[in-house]
Amino acid sequence: MRRWVVDFLKLHPQLSRGEERTQVSVASHFSANEATALLCAALAGGGIALQPTYLANPYLQDGSLQLVLPQWKVPDMAIYALYPSRKHLSPAVWALLNFLVQRFANTPW
Repeated sequence: MRRWVVDFLKLHPQLSRGEERTQVSVASHFSANEATALLCAALAGGGIALQPTYLANPYLQDGSLQLVLPQWKVPDMAIYALYPSRKHLSPAVWALLNFLVQRFANTPW
C-alpha cells in the first residue's frame, strides 16, 4: 500500500495522547504540502493523509474517509497574518484581522 502523508508529519514526526509522546517514522512514495492534493489522493484510496478538520470533516461524516488513530494528536499549527506595521494600518486590514481572530479562535483544524 502506498502511504500518502503531508510534509508536516515528516518535519514534526511526533504524536501525543495525553501526556504520552511518541516519534513516528514516515516512509512514503508521495508527499505534498498542499492539503487538497492529499485529500484527493486519500479519497481515491491512495492511503493515509494528515488533513485539517475543516477539509476532512465532510468526508468523515459521509463515510468516504475514516479517522485513523483518533486518540493520537499531532502538534497544533499556527496561522500568522503579516503586515508592515500596526502604525497607520487601514480600517479594512484591522477589520480583516479581527474577523480572522474571531473565525479561527475556537475552530479545531
